[in-house]
Amino acid sequence: MKKIKAALLAALLSSRAFFCFAQNVSENASEVSQSLIPLEVFVGDQAELRYSFRSAVDFFPNAALVMEKEIDITKLPFKNLYNSIAIKSAYFSRNDMEYVISLQIVPWRPGIIEFPPFDLFSALNLSDKDKNKNISYSILFEPIEIKSIVEKTNLRDMQPPAPPFIIPGTTYALFAILLAALIVFALILRALIKFGDIRRWFKHMSMRRAYKKNSSVAVKKIKRLLRNKKISDIDFCAGLQNITRAYLDFRFDYPFKSASARAIREGFSKICLGDIPDSIAYSVEDLTSMFIRTDYIRYAHDSIDSQLYPPAEHQAKLASYERKSLSDMALKAIALFESDGASEEGVDDL
Repeated sequence: MKKIKAALLAALLSSRAFFCFAQNVSENASEVSQSLIPLEVFVGDQAELRYSFRSAVDFFPNAALVMEKEIDITKLPFKNLYNSIAIKSAYFSRNDMEYVISLQIVPWRPGIIEFPPFDLFSALNLSDKDKNKNISYSILFEPIEIKSIVEKTNLRDMQPPAPPFIIPGTTYALFAILLAALIVFALILRALIKFGDIRRWFKHMSMRRAYKKNSSVAVKKIKRLLRNKKISDIDFCAGLQNITRAYLDFRFDYPFKSASARAIREGFSKICLGDIPDSIAYSVEDLTSMFIRTDYIRYAHDSIDSQLYPPAEHQAKLASYERKSLSDMALKAIALFESDGASEEGVDDL
């Protein structure tokens, strides 16, 4: 009977001790400390409020390696403080036996801010498996002081606006940029005004390149024809005429390919509107003579005219020097038509 009474008394004392522990575990906490980073916090600054304590209670019973948990700030009883302070985030972490509650805050008003106490278990929102429903752990932050920049500087009046800070040399750079922009704008405007002239200039340059290529091809073909000693007089004359006619046809945009030998001068007269410039008149006469002579060699072979006397004047055969002289007539005419002097006389516009 005495043993039963002793057991009952021990159980009663044990249950009473557990009840007292369950009322507030925080009463057994030790080494509580609080810090504010930075030490002086002004209105509008972002700061960190840390609450550190040591406890034998395991708030991370299922944690493996990472012992950190974000606290839902809506679980914290700080709604009455929202006009004075904004809580951006809250974290709870453990390092060995030390726990840290970290609040990221931005104060809006100067003065003393007092935080109401809260239950850490409720804030952590632990599941029934992770906590005992009868256990609570109260946390109470110490009041913090938020300072005013006005009180620190003793400046209560509005300061005049400060002039913009300009890096040395910026003014010259801005003037240079503005000047460059004005020059570019002027060039663009002039280009738009002179667009017709510019287009004609490009067209003229394009035609000049085409004329240059046309004359270069004709000169090369004539020189190659002259070097061919095996070709007959008839074939030589036909080749010289074809090369020269093709050059003239493209150069003056006139049907010289189909014009007769005696119509060469008439063709230039039409191109020059009836007045052939003196600078090209001799070359036109030489070309006419060259076409008449090569036509005679081509078509007078074995004709009655080729039998007339003296034979040197009537036979349909080129003298030893004539191939070169006829070629020179064509080459000199081409060189004259492509010369700067001919351009000044208006040959390019013919």
